[in-house]
Amino acid sequence: MLRPIIIGGYRKSGKTQLIKKLVKELSNRGYRVGTIKHVPQEGFTLDQPESDTWRHAQAGADPVISISPEEVATLEKRKASLEEVLLSLHDLDFVVIEGFRKSENIAKIITARSEGEAKELNDEFTIGFIGHGVENKPVLDQEDVDSLADLIEQKSIPPVGGLDCGECGYDNCREFALAAINGEASKDGCTPLQGPVILRVDGERIPIKSFVKDVIGKAVSGIVSSLKGAEGRKIEIEVEKDER
Repeated sequence: MLRPIIIGGYRKSGKTQLIKKLVKELSNRGYRVGTIKHVPQEGFTLDQPESDTWRHAQAGADPVISISPEEVATLEKRKASLEEVLLSLHDLDFVVIEGFRKSENIAKIITARSEGEAKELNDEFTIGFIGHGVENKPVLDQEDVDSLADLIEQKSIPPVGGLDCGECGYDNCREFALAAINGEASKDGCTPLQGPVILRVDGERIPIKSFVKDVIGKAVSGIVSSLKGAEGRKIEIEVEKDER
Protein backbone atom coordinates (compact mmCIF):
# COMPACT_ATOMS: atom_id res chain seq x y z
CA MET A 1 0.00 0.00 0.00
CA LEU A 2 1.65 3.22 -1.19
CA ARG A 3 2.23 5.94 1.40
CA PRO A 4 3.62 9.35 0.38
CA ILE A 5 5.52 11.72 2.65
CA ILE A 6 6.38 15.34 1.82
CA ILE A 7 9.74 16.80 2.83
CA GLY A 8 9.06 20.54 2.69
CA GLY A 9 11.08 23.65 3.42
CA TYR A 10 12.66 26.70 1.87
CA ARG A 11 15.61 26.47 -0.54
CA LYS A 12 18.95 25.42 0.97
CA SER A 13 17.27 24.06 4.11
CA GLY A 14 18.69 20.54 3.70
CA LYS A 15 15.75 18.77 2.05
CA THR A 16 17.76 16.83 -0.52
CA GLN A 17 20.37 15.58 1.93
CA LEU A 18 17.62 14.48 4.30
CA ILE A 19 15.79 12.64 1.53
CA LYS A 20 18.95 10.75 0.56
CA LYS A 21 19.31 9.48 4.12
CA LEU A 22 15.61 8.72 4.48
CA VAL A 23 15.40 6.76 1.23
CA LYS A 24 18.39 4.66 2.29
CA GLU A 25 16.86 3.98 5.72
CA LEU A 26 13.43 3.00 4.36
CA SER A 27 15.06 0.81 1.70
CA ASN A 28 17.15 -0.91 4.38
CA ARG A 29 13.89 -1.67 6.20
CA GLY A 30 12.74 -3.64 3.17
CA TYR A 31 10.42 -1.07 1.60
CA ARG A 32 10.19 -0.25 -2.11
CA VAL A 33 10.84 3.49 -2.22
CA GLY A 34 10.48 6.09 -4.96
CA THR A 35 10.91 9.85 -5.00
CA ILE A 36 9.20 12.85 -6.60
CA LYS A 37 10.93 16.22 -7.03
CA HIS A 38 8.88 19.39 -7.45
CA VAL A 39 10.36 21.71 -10.07
CA PRO A 40 8.30 24.94 -10.06
CA GLN A 41 10.16 26.75 -12.86
CA GLU A 42 8.08 27.31 -15.99
CA GLY A 43 9.59 25.81 -19.14
CA PHE A 44 11.90 23.43 -17.23
CA THR A 45 12.76 20.17 -18.97
CA LEU A 46 14.95 17.23 -18.01
CA ASP A 47 15.77 16.76 -21.68
CA GLN A 48 18.85 18.61 -22.89
CA PRO A 49 18.16 21.12 -25.71
CA GLU A 50 19.53 19.99 -29.08
CA SER A 51 19.89 16.36 -27.92
CA ASP A 52 18.40 13.63 -30.12
CA THR A 53 15.54 12.99 -27.70
CA TRP A 54 14.87 16.75 -27.52
CA ARG A 55 14.61 16.81 -31.31
CA HIS A 56 12.19 13.86 -31.21
CA ALA A 57 9.92 15.81 -28.83
CA GLN A 58 10.18 18.98 -30.90
CA ALA A 59 8.99 16.97 -33.89
CA GLY A 60 5.89 15.91 -31.95
CA ALA A 61 6.82 12.57 -30.36
CA ASP A 62 5.02 11.98 -27.06
CA PRO A 63 6.18 10.11 -25.09
CA VAL A 64 9.89 10.01 -25.87
CA ILE A 65 11.64 6.93 -24.45
CA SER A 66 15.41 6.49 -24.21
CA ILE A 67 17.03 3.15 -23.37
CA SER A 68 20.62 2.71 -22.24
CA PRO A 69 22.38 -0.36 -20.77
CA GLU A 70 21.58 0.85 -17.22
CA GLU A 71 18.47 3.02 -17.57
CA VAL A 72 15.08 3.51 -19.20
CA ALA A 73 13.75 7.08 -19.23
CA THR A 74 10.26 8.11 -20.36
CA LEU A 75 9.55 11.78 -21.04
CA GLU A 76 5.90 12.79 -21.32
CA LYS A 77 5.15 16.29 -22.62
CA ARG A 78 2.05 17.00 -20.56
CA LYS A 79 0.85 18.53 -17.32
CA ALA A 80 0.01 16.26 -14.38
CA SER A 81 -1.08 16.82 -10.80
CA LEU A 82 0.80 15.34 -7.86
CA GLU A 83 -2.30 13.27 -6.99
CA GLU A 84 -2.42 11.76 -10.49
CA VAL A 85 1.25 10.79 -10.38
CA LEU A 86 0.91 9.26 -6.90
CA LEU A 87 -1.99 7.04 -7.97
CA SER A 88 0.18 5.65 -10.78
CA LEU A 89 2.88 4.46 -8.36
CA HIS A 90 0.94 1.49 -7.01
CA ASP A 91 3.99 -0.84 -6.95
CA LEU A 92 5.79 1.21 -4.27
CA ASP A 93 5.52 1.19 -0.48
CA PHE A 94 6.71 4.78 0.07
CA VAL A 95 7.28 7.78 -2.15
CA VAL A 96 9.33 10.62 -0.69
CA ILE A 97 8.34 13.98 -2.17
CA GLU A 98 10.71 16.95 -2.23
CA GLY A 99 8.67 20.14 -2.35
CA PHE A 100 4.90 20.57 -2.77
CA ARG A 101 4.93 21.97 0.77
CA LYS A 102 1.51 23.59 0.32
CA SER A 103 -0.20 20.33 -0.65
CA GLU A 104 -2.90 18.89 1.59
CA ASN A 105 -4.00 15.37 2.53
CA ILE A 106 -0.36 14.19 2.72
CA ALA A 107 1.77 13.96 5.88
CA LYS A 108 4.69 16.40 5.91
CA ILE A 109 8.09 16.77 7.52
CA ILE A 110 9.30 20.39 7.50
CA THR A 111 12.99 21.31 7.42
CA ALA A 112 13.30 24.65 9.22
CA ARG A 113 16.41 26.72 9.93
CA SER A 114 14.64 28.84 12.55
CA GLU A 115 11.50 28.87 14.65
CA GLY A 116 10.18 31.61 12.36
CA GLU A 117 10.49 29.33 9.32
CA ALA A 118 8.84 26.50 11.23
CA LYS A 119 5.91 28.76 12.14
CA GLU A 120 5.52 29.97 8.53
CA LEU A 121 5.55 26.47 7.03
CA ASN A 122 3.62 24.58 9.70
CA ASP A 123 0.11 23.40 8.87
CA GLU A 124 -2.35 20.72 10.01
CA PHE A 125 -0.63 18.04 7.91
CA THR A 126 2.82 18.66 9.44
CA ILE A 127 3.77 15.67 11.58
CA GLY A 128 7.25 16.81 12.58
CA PHE A 129 10.19 19.10 11.98
CA ILE A 130 13.90 18.91 11.31
CA GLY A 131 15.98 21.56 13.09
CA HIS A 132 13.33 23.83 14.59
CA GLY A 133 9.63 23.35 15.29
CA VAL A 134 6.43 24.66 16.85
CA GLU A 135 3.20 23.43 18.49
CA ASN A 136 4.86 20.63 20.47
CA LYS A 137 5.25 18.56 17.31
CA PRO A 138 8.33 16.30 17.21
CA VAL A 139 11.59 18.11 16.35
CA LEU A 140 14.31 15.76 15.11
CA ASP A 141 17.95 16.10 14.21
CA GLN A 142 18.79 15.46 10.56
CA GLU A 143 21.16 12.68 11.62
CA ASP A 144 18.42 10.87 13.57
CA VAL A 145 17.06 9.17 10.47
CA ASP A 146 15.97 6.11 12.43
CA SER A 147 13.49 8.14 14.51
CA LEU A 148 12.35 10.01 11.40
CA ALA A 149 11.58 6.75 9.59
CA ASP A 150 9.70 5.52 12.67
CA LEU A 151 7.56 8.67 12.67
CA ILE A 152 6.80 8.31 8.96
CA GLU A 153 5.85 4.66 9.36
CA GLN A 154 3.47 5.65 12.14
CA LYS A 155 1.86 8.76 10.61
CA SER A 156 1.93 8.60 6.80
CA ILE A 157 -1.24 7.48 5.01
CA PRO A 158 -2.13 6.28 1.50
CA PRO A 159 -3.45 8.84 -1.03
CA VAL A 160 -7.13 9.76 -0.80
CA GLY A 161 -9.53 9.75 -3.73
CA GLY A 162 -10.56 13.40 -3.70
CA LEU A 163 -14.25 12.65 -4.24
CA ASP A 164 -15.50 14.00 -0.88
CA CYS A 165 -17.99 11.12 -1.07
CA GLY A 166 -18.39 10.62 2.68
CA GLU A 167 -18.03 6.82 2.53
CA CYS A 168 -15.22 7.04 5.09
CA GLY A 169 -17.62 8.62 7.60
CA TYR A 170 -16.17 12.13 7.26
CA ASP A 171 -17.62 15.11 5.42
CA ASN A 172 -14.69 15.43 3.04
CA CYS A 173 -11.29 13.97 2.14
CA ARG A 174 -9.42 16.64 4.08
CA GLU A 175 -11.13 15.76 7.37
CA PHE A 176 -10.56 12.06 6.78
CA ALA A 177 -6.86 12.55 5.94
CA LEU A 178 -6.27 14.56 9.11
CA ALA A 179 -8.08 11.94 11.20
CA ALA A 180 -6.05 9.12 9.64
CA ILE A 181 -2.73 10.95 10.14
CA ASN A 182 -3.64 11.54 13.79
CA GLY A 183 -4.62 7.90 14.32
CA GLU A 184 -8.34 8.64 14.67
CA ALA A 185 -9.37 6.83 11.46
CA SER A 186 -8.21 3.74 9.59
CA LYS A 187 -5.44 4.55 7.11
CA ASP A 188 -7.09 2.42 4.42
CA GLY A 189 -10.52 3.99 4.95
CA CYS A 190 -10.68 5.65 1.50
CA THR A 191 -12.92 3.05 -0.16
CA PRO A 192 -12.93 4.63 -3.68
CA LEU A 193 -9.26 3.64 -3.96
CA GLN A 194 -9.65 0.13 -2.55
CA GLY A 195 -10.28 -3.07 -4.55
CA PRO A 196 -11.70 -5.19 -5.98
CA VAL A 197 -12.44 -2.93 -8.99
CA ILE A 198 -9.72 -0.58 -10.26
CA LEU A 199 -10.46 1.88 -13.06
CA ARG A 200 -7.75 3.53 -15.17
CA VAL A 201 -8.38 5.82 -18.14
CA ASP A 202 -5.35 6.46 -20.37
CA GLY A 203 -3.22 5.13 -17.52
CA GLU A 204 -4.68 7.48 -14.90
CA ARG A 205 -6.26 5.89 -11.82
CA ILE A 206 -9.87 7.02 -11.36
CA PRO A 207 -11.44 6.80 -7.87
CA ILE A 208 -14.93 5.27 -7.98
CA LYS A 209 -17.62 5.08 -5.32
CA SER A 210 -18.59 1.74 -3.80
CA PHE A 211 -21.99 1.62 -5.53
CA VAL A 212 -20.47 2.14 -8.98
CA LYS A 213 -17.68 -0.31 -8.14
CA ASP A 214 -20.24 -2.93 -7.13
CA VAL A 215 -22.25 -2.45 -10.34
CA ILE A 216 -19.17 -2.70 -12.55
CA GLY A 217 -17.79 -5.70 -10.68
CA LYS A 218 -21.00 -7.72 -10.81
CA ALA A 219 -21.72 -6.87 -14.44
CA VAL A 220 -18.24 -7.75 -15.68
CA SER A 221 -18.01 -10.91 -13.56
CA GLY A 222 -21.41 -12.07 -14.79
CA ILE A 223 -20.56 -11.54 -18.45
CA VAL A 224 -17.09 -13.08 -18.23
CA SER A 225 -18.31 -16.13 -16.29
CA SER A 226 -20.41 -17.13 -19.29
CA LEU A 227 -17.38 -17.29 -21.58
CA LYS A 228 -15.54 -20.52 -22.23
CA GLY A 229 -11.99 -20.50 -20.88
CA ALA A 230 -12.51 -17.36 -18.79
CA GLU A 231 -12.31 -19.02 -15.40
CA GLY A 232 -10.16 -17.24 -12.81
CA ARG A 233 -10.23 -14.69 -10.00
CA LYS A 234 -8.64 -11.63 -11.65
CA ILE A 235 -10.30 -10.05 -14.69
CA GLU A 236 -8.63 -7.39 -16.83
CA ILE A 237 -10.47 -5.61 -19.64
CA GLU A 238 -9.14 -2.92 -21.96
CA VAL A 239 -11.70 -0.77 -23.77
CA GLU A 240 -10.99 1.75 -26.51
CA LYS A 241 -13.64 4.38 -27.16
CA ASP A 242 -15.16 4.37 -30.62
CA GLU A 243 -14.59 7.96 -31.81
CA ARG A 244 -16.68 7.56 -34.98
